[in-house]
Amino acid sequence: MTAVRRYGTRGWQRLKEIYPPRTRPNEMLGVYAQHASVVEAENVFSGIPKPERVQEWVDRSPDGFRFDVVAFGGLTLYQRRPGADPRRKKSWTDVAVEPPGVLFEDFRASLEPLRTAGRLGAVILQFPPWFEAGTAGREYLGRVRQELPELPLAVEFRHPTWQVPVNQESTLETLIELEVGTVIADFPSESDDWYPPFDMTTVDDLAVVRLHGHNAEGWTRTLQSPVEPVTYEYDERSLAPWVQRIRDLSLEAAEVHVLLGTASPDAALASAQALAEAIDAADEAEARWGYVP
Repeated sequence: MTAVRRYGTRGWQRLKEIYPPRTRPNEMLGVYAQHASVVEAENVFSGIPKPERVQEWVDRSPDGFRFDVVAFGGLTLYQRRPGADPRRKKSWTDVAVEPPGVLFEDFRASLEPLRTAGRLGAVILQFPPWFEAGTAGREYLGRVRQELPELPLAVEFRHPTWQVPVNQESTLETLIELEVGTVIADFPSESDDWYPPFDMTTVDDLAVVRLHGHNAEGWTRTLQSPVEPVTYEYDERSLAPWVQRIRDLSLEAAEVHVLLGTASPDAALASAQALAEAIDAADEAEARWGYVP
């Protein structure tokens, strides 16, 4: 059975074209939900919101809508030690500050309204480029799962050692054991962090695809400003390889979320809708003819 597929963008506040004149900020989420069935709540990366604020998201979105929440950056080791330069250190343990347990407690409490309402899709663990594979890294993943036992987790690695052939098996075994999903990410192949993404799932219920674009210069700036959107506009040619990838993922997971994290947000939403149409057309062609032309 083909998965439920949802398409959305990084945040909903910066969109312009879909909002009627004089749309109030507290009305934007409801309007966005008329155009997409999932959104990446990327603002949580910068700070853990109060549960009351997250409850407002629930109240302003329709039944069946989903939020994929980017975990607070302090939980995914973006907090650096004073003076630490990740370009000169050998290990993330020399660069990052491990968070205290209370931060995990606050984060769990923050997401409780989404979880209770059935609106939580995935918690995206976006790890930094200095978080390399190894025993310490696997142990930290285990700690995150222990601290967030009831939440659906999906990890995006930005250090290539997790995905190189010599480590692929141990990485996948770790994620399967911890019941943590993979984020299949698209970003510039010119980046030092790039390695072909996993085109497979490690959990049965949800696969997450994040399309960050191919702007190499903009991607490099995210090392210093992780929340800065990368300017890139997907066209039919750059979306084409993802049509079959997402169709294949739909055979492995019950639900697939496709998130475009590029600027301008309006172009990202248009690209998400174009990708959805291309995938639906491929499904229809295969159902009619037995193959995709």
